[in-house]
Amino acid sequence: MLTSPTASMAAKLIFSAMLLAALGAFVFLMIQRIKVLLAAQPVDRINRHWERVKGVLVYYLGQRRILDPKHFGAGWMHAGIFWGFVAVSLNTVHLVARVYFPHFHLPLLGPESPLGAFYIFIRDVFEVVVFVMVLVAVFRRLVLKPQRITISGDAYFILGMIGTLMFTDFLFNGAMVAAGQETGEAYSFMAAFTGNLMAGAGLSGATLNVLHQAAWWLHMVTLLFFLTYLPISKHFHVVTSIFNVYFRNLEPSQLPFMDLEDEEREFFGVSRVEQFDWKDILDVYTCTECGRCQDACPAFATNKPLSPKKVNEHMRDHVVEKTPFILQMAAQLSQENGGEAPEYEGKALVGEVIGEDTIWSCTTCKACEEACPLFIEFIDRFVEMRRHLVLEESRFPGELNNIFRNLENNGNPWGIPAEDRELWCEGLEVPKIREVEGEVEYLIFVGCAGAFDEQGQKTLRATVEILREAGVNFAILGKEETCTGDPARRVGNEYLYQMMAQQNVETLNEKSFKKVITSCPHCYNTIRNEYPQLGGRYEVVHHAEVINELIREGRIRLTGRLDQKITYHDSCYLGRHNDIYDAPREVLRAIPGVTLEEMPRSRNKGFCCGAGGGRMWLDEEKPRVNQNRVDEAATQTDAKLVGTACPFCSVMISDGIKETGREEEMTTRDIAQLVAQSLAKKEKDGN
Repeated sequence: MLTSPTASMAAKLIFSAMLLAALGAFVFLMIQRIKVLLAAQPVDRINRHWERVKGVLVYYLGQRRILDPKHFGAGWMHAGIFWGFVAVSLNTVHLVARVYFPHFHLPLLGPESPLGAFYIFIRDVFEVVVFVMVLVAVFRRLVLKPQRITISGDAYFILGMIGTLMFTDFLFNGAMVAAGQETGEAYSFMAAFTGNLMAGAGLSGATLNVLHQAAWWLHMVTLLFFLTYLPISKHFHVVTSIFNVYFRNLEPSQLPFMDLEDEEREFFGVSRVEQFDWKDILDVYTCTECGRCQDACPAFATNKPLSPKKVNEHMRDHVVEKTPFILQMAAQLSQENGGEAPEYEGKALVGEVIGEDTIWSCTTCKACEEACPLFIEFIDRFVEMRRHLVLEESRFPGELNNIFRNLENNGNPWGIPAEDRELWCEGLEVPKIREVEGEVEYLIFVGCAGAFDEQGQKTLRATVEILREAGVNFAILGKEETCTGDPARRVGNEYLYQMMAQQNVETLNEKSFKKVITSCPHCYNTIRNEYPQLGGRYEVVHHAEVINELIREGRIRLTGRLDQKITYHDSCYLGRHNDIYDAPREVLRAIPGVTLEEMPRSRNKGFCCGAGGGRMWLDEEKPRVNQNRVDEAATQTDAKLVGTACPFCSVMISDGIKETGREEEMTTRDIAQLVAQSLAKKEKDGN
């Protein structure tokens, strides 16, 4: 008969002291982490509860993003460990409670109940799965060494503890079976397996007793140490991930609003980590260092000094290092007399912890956020640090001086006189809304690219031709329009953005129209998702959506054949930011003779052109993002034409084709131009 590991009062007291110490340490460390979150800036994520709960079920318990086909093996490995931990956690409750109540079991999970028997079987299955997946994880890190994975001693230590928990449970139960003791584990195939091995090895009763007790104590010491180690390790995400998924951003793609008229505002942008909001801090606590964000990042792929994973790692280390100071500062500021904020003498967040070159490398393409299994947000953090550099330090890339000057003086990044905004439509007799009586169906927001860039002008002229063919009632703002402010906002000049945006909002609010059409996804995103912050609420549609609807309704007919293989390049601000993937593709498929061939990186995993986040206006060292994308289109598809639905993408892809010497074999055109070409052939044939 084996002796219970805690049969004596002394053993019970020792275990109780260990348990209280572990729980006390865990609670103490958790309180510190929570205090840091409370010291950060507020953000409202307490809404739409059922939608958030559904997300927890799908993305946390269901591991939807973890099981991404692109990361099939690693995804199932992690999911196996996670689900195994959830299943085995009930067994942990049993083991701890039985120290004090030997026959304790959770309701319905008693050894005599069918559900209890089923649980024991499922527990064993998951313990085996977890143990095997731990071995797989160690093999990947020791042998395969994927680039996106951070190889660290911390990871091996955690994996070792997880494996120890599984293995000691096998030994503990197996020793009881080998000793012929009634265990209540009749349905445990692993207890039977390990017990038979021990019995076959001829282990004596005394040896089995020592093995039984040693396995139990090692299991418990490992478990309690694991509990106290979690809050200070990279595996803190075991605790925080469920909250990070629950508090994920459910709002449309928009940057945080900055109230520039708030006279009590003490800072503009973020220069200190505690100036981020609490969700930003929770994000860096939650990072698993899986590297999927890094794997998706166009800046990292083209050797720029930006790895989203490293940004999280460095920021988390900075938060941990600065925690005592943050808590001290919060305590002093909460005193009745206000206290005096202490001075932090450690590394500066902007420039030292996160390098300025890193901050300016981001294209805000959202690929990192789309790839993250736990909905960690990056873009807001980069833009907030840019706001600090621009608004507080006046420290930014020199090229932006001209852009800011052009936007302020001429209302467009190119610096072309504002009065030239209508020259693009000369000869088309495009109605200006100021000259139209009554309400128009569509107001075309031309955008700076549509008004001043040659590629953009061709797209707008094609869009006008299509709308006329369909008999659509439309007009433009013309000279009353100015830049949406998107380029200024993405590079951190919130003041200039709001000045331009407010001007457009006031103009739009005076006009009578049903919907706004844009050909630029950046204009689309800004007017649709960000102008509401300034009181401008409009129904906004992209020209790809309008053209697709006109084709579906039979209001335009496409008969001119193109007979080409086309690959479509997803605009980040049309796709990932606004979930418009199908409309452009349906338009291309509707053109007679067109064969659509996808690039490997497409739809929500599409690769950026390199123009977003203000990068359109900044110099880029080689290798360039647009060249990487053109190489993919040229080498991974048989297409000779790259279809686009964004003027920035058109420029960047076109430049990439020239820079890689492919002018003779490849070209790019907006989908509106391709549709207009088919329409033109229809008119020519007299059909």
